[in-house]
Amino acid sequence: MASRPLLITIIGALYALLGIVMLALGALTFAGGAVGGEAAAGAVGGGTIAVIGLIYIIIALGFLKGWKLWWYLGVIFAILGIIGGLLMFPVGLVAVIIDIIILWYLFRDNVKAFFFD
Repeated sequence: MASRPLLITIIGALYALLGIVMLALGALTFAGGAVGGEAAAGAVGGGTIAVIGLIYIIIALGFLKGWKLWWYLGVIFAILGIIGGLLMFPVGLVAVIIDIIILWYLFRDNVKAFFFD
């Protein structure tokens, strides 16, 4: 197996951090809905955010371990991030740029060798 590229380590760490933040945000949304009298909306919204946070944490682990399946998930989430950022234009422009860079990087030869060898 090829050695893990430094930027993959950084991206994995950022996905883990984002996942932790989203788990916390999901818990706060869930609790806020219960306190605000909108328990069903809080449960659905908070649960959805928490699940996405867990997926980001799993992607981070897969990036750090070099698991091929998680490379595909990283590509899918980068594409979804680009679409989401474009829908929030111009606020989402920074997210679009970051996701384009991640997507470009995931297709570099040394990165693909890390995931596919």
